[in-house]
Amino acid sequence: MLKKISVILVCFLICSCTLWRRSSYSESYYNYLPDNHLTRSAETTDYSHVDLGNAGSFRVAMLLPLSGSVASMGQSMKNAATMAIGDINNNNLVVQFYDTKGTSSGARVAVENAINADSDLILGPLLSDEVSAISNEAKSKNIPVISFSTSPAVLQEGVYSLGLLNNDQISRMVKYASSQGRTQLAAVLPDNQSGLNMFRSIMKNARENGVKVVKVGFYAPDSMDFTSLVAAMKTGGVDFNALLIPETGNRLKAISSMFSYYDVSAPDVLFMGTSMWDSSNLSKETELYGAVYPVMSLQNQESFAQKYNELFGEKPSGLSIYAYDAIALASSLATRDKGYLNENIVRPEGYVGMSGTFRIFADGQNEHGLDVVKVTSEGKKVVENAPSQFYGAYSSVNSASSNNYYGYGYVEMPKVYGKSAEQLQNILTSM
Repeated sequence: MLKKISVILVCFLICSCTLWRRSSYSESYYNYLPDNHLTRSAETTDYSHVDLGNAGSFRVAMLLPLSGSVASMGQSMKNAATMAIGDINNNNLVVQFYDTKGTSSGARVAVENAINADSDLILGPLLSDEVSAISNEAKSKNIPVISFSTSPAVLQEGVYSLGLLNNDQISRMVKYASSQGRTQLAAVLPDNQSGLNMFRSIMKNARENGVKVVKVGFYAPDSMDFTSLVAAMKTGGVDFNALLIPETGNRLKAISSMFSYYDVSAPDVLFMGTSMWDSSNLSKETELYGAVYPVMSLQNQESFAQKYNELFGEKPSGLSIYAYDAIALASSLATRDKGYLNENIVRPEGYVGMSGTFRIFADGQNEHGLDVVKVTSEGKKVVENAPSQFYGAYSSVNSASSNNYYGYGYVEMPKVYGKSAEQLQNILTSM
């Protein structure tokens, strides 16, 4: 069996990293678990019957939707977390699982029980509404929250995310486009808050990488007819050489097919996407051959999925690897002073996890080291590996200073379709 990374202790990126390797995953899963694993990670809403370790233990509460409409995803994340607990085998780490039921009210009950169990750190929840429901209570007790939500609106100092954020992906794509000499960018975006956030990120990252945003089209989020939008964007000729389409499934195929119909295609135009593309089978979509999108380290994902499948007999959900890394990060924090948890979470050097390199910022957002993969008839192919370390300081898309460059004196607004350009600029400068 191919030699794979089975355990990665989260560690500082610029320091020497400890990678535990096993030559085979054929051993019984339970051989990886510490003797008291079942009590240390018991799913509970009654903390009085759980082994909470000793006074020096580092107590972690993981809040996941283990029942309700997204229970299958929550259970997959719990499996991955349990796998990490066994791999790391840190006897100072006490992990308890709490069911949020996928609701705000369930999350509030879960966080109350986590606080009553003297938790030092909260991992999760998954959904943005759940994160909003627990944030004030957790912050009032000075308990850091490392969630899996990708909604920027719920992130703040002390409430972080490990999820793959749109800004991170857009930054990777704009930098890649610039490196390929693709400095005239167009984009098509849903006309909702997510689309506005992505537009803001596109404008910021384009400015920082010497890329000009030429055209942006907005469409109704539930639309499947893009004829008028694409025809309008084609008016006056194709004055862009890169096109970002952050969509998935049939909507992605409908948009790309319509551009192809209007003779907007590779190699003249580099089609780019986000990690959402990874959920669609694109190997038969000829109009997308040569298109690129960002993913977490492909090699690491494959290693993780193989081990998960051997242990649980199924494929992991797309978010499970974050649950593994959350436990590994908690294990690293367990060795440090509890009084400086927030400072250690946001160390600028970042960490190395099963998903690859990542770092968390004081405003709650994060950055992951991402591969760039190309769509081919044989599947996806890595064309640029994720960076092995981070460079430069972090500049938040939502910081007050980032508003300034949207003024007419700083940057030329693109041609906007499906929305008023003046309205859009007013929205951007008021955010």
